[in-house]
Amino acid sequence: MRQSILTLAVLISGCAEAERFLPKVKFDKLDVRAITFEQIDTDFVFNVSNPNPIEINLASFSYALNLQEIELFSGGNEDGFGLANRGDTQLVLPVDIVFADAWNTVSATRGEDVVGFGLNGHFGFNTPLGEMKLPYDEGGNFPALRTPKFSFKKLKLTHISIWDADLEIDLGVVNEHQSTLFFDNFDYGLQLGGKSVASGLVHTFDVDGDSEGTVTLPINIDLLTAGVTLVDAIIGRGELNIGLSAGMDVDTPFGIIPLSIDETGRVAITD
Repeated sequence: MRQSILTLAVLISGCAEAERFLPKVKFDKLDVRAITFEQIDTDFVFNVSNPNPIEINLASFSYALNLQEIELFSGGNEDGFGLANRGDTQLVLPVDIVFADAWNTVSATRGEDVVGFGLNGHFGFNTPLGEMKLPYDEGGNFPALRTPKFSFKKLKLTHISIWDADLEIDLGVVNEHQSTLFFDNFDYGLQLGGKSVASGLVHTFDVDGDSEGTVTLPINIDLLTAGVTLVDAIIGRGELNIGLSAGMDVDTPFGIIPLSIDETGRVAITD
């Protein structure tokens, strides 16, 4: 009976008036389910309110997501689902993005913590007049997490004797965010000329937003056991292959995120 009354009301009122019988759709929030330096898993949550005394079916919906006005992907669902009578239903659109792919496509602005997102498409509802599609066009801010960039800047000899040598490696750390990044429990191992020479723990350091900082790692080498290649390079101030493996916690604008790195390079020894 209620279905017949609604059908009659819609038929009499026509398409324009029929829209007032349709559920109301409102973008609610962006939920971050998980975030790493490699990927972000999010939910775009819509609230669908049905003012009618009967169940109405969502016949279809479509979506297109862009960051900084560059479309990343689009899709849809033609299966639909039922909306409870006189109630609210959450529609969750899960979106998982690999950051490397996103930043290769989008010219993200360095020095920002977030980039603008746009999400548009339609919701299609079944009515006695057929499927009626209501467009939506939403926007907001999307986390722009970028992996800090590490590079070897200088390998400096600070002391040498017949027994041992002390060196320091200056490691450059680039922060492309607006906010300062804090690095905690930087647990590292160093190789020179293919030989493991040092390990250590830097408890904390930070790099200001949109800048490059430096962390200095000390090395003490026993020249009696170092090997000919390494000793010759130190004495002759030659070049050496450097390897760095490290794990740390990075305090970002989006929480504390673990990071592991494995860097290699070739640097000349200087005084």
